[in-house]
Amino acid sequence: MKEDSWSGRLADGRVVKYAYKELSDGVAALSAKVNGRLTMVVQRDIKAPVTRKQVEAVFEQNFRAVQSAN
Repeated sequence: MKEDSWSGRLADGRVVKYAYKELSDGVAALSAKVNGRLTMVVQRDIKAPVTRKQVEAVFEQNFRAVQSAN
């Protein structure tokens, strides 16, 4: 199973730590951590393999929502 982790920066300067793991059934498990908050996504419709750009896109909308709520 493939695994990958990396850091990125949001437009507002916050650092995000992303992780990706291919599960044995061909599904991708994705996670992102920003400001100490961890978000994980395991959905049957996210099929492995995925790119870093695809992982970041899954969380992008969530980060904007959190930012506007604060």
